[in-house]
Amino acid sequence: MKSIELKKEPNDNFRNWIIEEWKHHNTVDPFYQLKIIKPQDLTFNDNEEYYKIIYDKQEIGFIGLKVYDDEIYIYRFLIDEKFRGKGIGTEVLNLIIDRARCENKDISLDVFEKNEAKKLYERVGFKNRYTNMVIKVNDNIEYKER
Repeated sequence: MKSIELKKEPNDNFRNWIIEEWKHHNTVDPFYQLKIIKPQDLTFNDNEEYYKIIYDKQEIGFIGLKVYDDEIYIYRFLIDEKFRGKGIGTEVLNLIIDRARCENKDISLDVFEKNEAKKLYERVGFKNRYTNMVIKVNDNIEYKER
């Protein structure tokens, strides 16, 4: 496999990619649509870190983490469609797993049931901890982040 690198950059550099990632989620879960906002309206928490995924010297995606005292939460993760299915996601997750081991932290994430990435997460060892169930009764209610 060609080389994979994670390159940390200021959060502001990821605004447009984050909006694209939200659009992707709306394609994998049409039942529960996320509110898409303008990039300039996006805010970040102090514990968020973002990394460009560099594959063969090309920027092909990003991963966003929320880092806590005892946990790394994979908050956002997107790989360009042209590069999916090549083992890149597995390698990126293994880099994050290595970091978590070094820092003695657990890793968690949320994934929609029908998201193809769920298979990737299970392959590297993620297990279901809980099930989030939703009944959509009002299409006018905006998504609110927990």
